[in-house]
Amino acid sequence: MREAELWEPGSGGGVKCLLCARGCSIPDGGRGFCMARECRGGVLHTLNYGYDGALNLDPVEKKPLYHFLPGTLTFSLGAPGCSFDCLGCQNASLSRPGGLWPGVRGRGADPERLAATALETGARSLSFTYSEPTVFFEYARDTGRAAWELGLPSVWVTNGFMGAPAMEAVAGHVRAMNIDLKGFSDSFYREVVRGRLGPVKDSIVRARSLGIWVEVTTLLIPGLNDSDAELRELAGFLARTDPSMPWHVSRFSPMRMQSHLRPTPTADLERARRIGRESGLRHVYLGNARGPSYSDTFCPGCGETVVARDGFSVSSNALDDLGACPNCGESVPGVWS
Repeated sequence: MREAELWEPGSGGGVKCLLCARGCSIPDGGRGFCMARECRGGVLHTLNYGYDGALNLDPVEKKPLYHFLPGTLTFSLGAPGCSFDCLGCQNASLSRPGGLWPGVRGRGADPERLAATALETGARSLSFTYSEPTVFFEYARDTGRAAWELGLPSVWVTNGFMGAPAMEAVAGHVRAMNIDLKGFSDSFYREVVRGRLGPVKDSIVRARSLGIWVEVTTLLIPGLNDSDAELRELAGFLARTDPSMPWHVSRFSPMRMQSHLRPTPTADLERARRIGRESGLRHVYLGNARGPSYSDTFCPGCGETVVARDGFSVSSNALDDLGACPNCGESVPGVWS
């Protein structure tokens, strides 16, 4: 435990947390919604600094990031806590463990050692993932800075519900984000994830303005966020922000309090892809499913396959370090070297 950042004094010995868009008012002795920050004696403390509850070496495609150093490995870590409480959370044992992290083991590595370990594994990047990196902001920032000094850029896999100060504080070493855009109605966000839509949209726009490469993921949940109208609004927003921004539409698997729902039919994934393309998005990928060209990257100029994938593996990559198509010379936006 250590003193947190991004907060201000509140009333009655409490504090107001400024880390995420929730802006929790936390009384003395209480915790924020994320369960990862606690007020003690009028000072906010972070409870998960140095607490790597999950640590793995992953293909970067698993994040998913398809236009960021394809075919490379990313050293991935997550700490307990989350600023959302999704009914169908796929990783609730880490993101919403309850209590003081029962059943979640942390190794307690310091940022410099973690960064050095990441470099030793041969990873090309360092990812903060599995849970929500915003709620272990200080740990992610310090580790990201240490990794940047060693030549490793950082990746955030995030729900996008962060405040502007948090994003601006990490922008110097974060080269890419995958931001979940879980639906496109405020009612969905309030009822299904216990959040709000507006701050997530703001984060997507803000990250792009800060020069961070952004890819967006939507988990398609049957009957909840998969209507044609909602998908058109969502895809239209992304296309207006940047038509080259990759959109990953992923199959839902019943989990947690949504175990009664059915998995996403393949036809619905393909329908979402069609809507995305009709809305002007140039790169739409289908995740958690296998199908013809679901994960391949096509040149926006001539339509040639420039990166072919099989699951999380890259079977061929014809792009040069600048992302130029070998067939027509068109540049494919992304981070390729």
